[in-house]
Amino acid sequence: MKQILRYLSEFFKDYPHVGFWLGWIFFLIIGISLRYVGVYDPHFTGYSYPFWGQLFFYAVPYFFSIGWWLIWYGDLKILLKSGFWALSFLILLALYLNKFAHFYENYLPAIEDGRFWLQKTYFNLHSTFFYLLIPLIYGIYTKEITPTRFYGCTARNFNISPYLWMLVIMLPLLVWASFQPNFWVKYPRYRPGYWEVVSGVSPWFSVSIYELSYILQFVGLEIFFRGFVVMALGKYMGKVSVFPMVAMYAFMHFYKPLAETIGSVFGGFILGGVSWKSRSVLGGMIVHIGIAMMMELLAFLQLYVRNLL
Repeated sequence: MKQILRYLSEFFKDYPHVGFWLGWIFFLIIGISLRYVGVYDPHFTGYSYPFWGQLFFYAVPYFFSIGWWLIWYGDLKILLKSGFWALSFLILLALYLNKFAHFYENYLPAIEDGRFWLQKTYFNLHSTFFYLLIPLIYGIYTKEITPTRFYGCTARNFNISPYLWMLVIMLPLLVWASFQPNFWVKYPRYRPGYWEVVSGVSPWFSVSIYELSYILQFVGLEIFFRGFVVMALGKYMGKVSVFPMVAMYAFMHFYKPLAETIGSVFGGFILGGVSWKSRSVLGGMIVHIGIAMMMELLAFLQLYVRNLL
């Protein structure tokens, strides 16, 4: 834990201007407030021009964060570098493509043939695919990746103990949350039901495959956000690449409850700062997957105790 605090303290020392922090935080507060008071729908369902809404959904937090940094600290020469614009395009392209993870729904079978299970599983696999494909293409082209190095997938400078302590600290909070009514309505992410009964498919099979795809999504997400965005963009901006990463990461949570969105800002910043310093995303994977799996297990236990499973 001391190591993580040391990483973060070094981060704050490098960017001491209060105005910089307040402006960036104010932008996030405005964006989150507009979303959760119902000013706009992040799905842009029923809008006259949904394409433009989807296109700028991540571009706005991304370029605001970079522009705000340029005003306070940055070198405008970054805007003249074609590599910066190519990288920005690929980052936003991956997130744009992931917003259409349900494009294949018209081709899925009927409900009684496992439509809901396939929909949930395909969503995770679709997201994982683009989270990894774009960094792979960019890394091969720029020769930034090797068979033993892929945007933070390294155990070098990695200490597992702080992340295990994080999970220990989080466990009582998750247990408390699992007793809230809205928790076991939303979790587990996939709940076996009608399809398994009528088709004779084992719930152990359907849940296991889904949870595996769920874990893979977190692996891809950590590599993309804390690895690719932070480290590749860091070539042009240094550690301040954490700011556009966190802003986009928070916007990605606009489909979830407000508490999760707020938590994503703090969690994203901590994990992003640590990944920049350590050059490893393994800690983020452990925390993300660990919390997700504890939430799933607690949800199943709640359903079992309430005889709803």
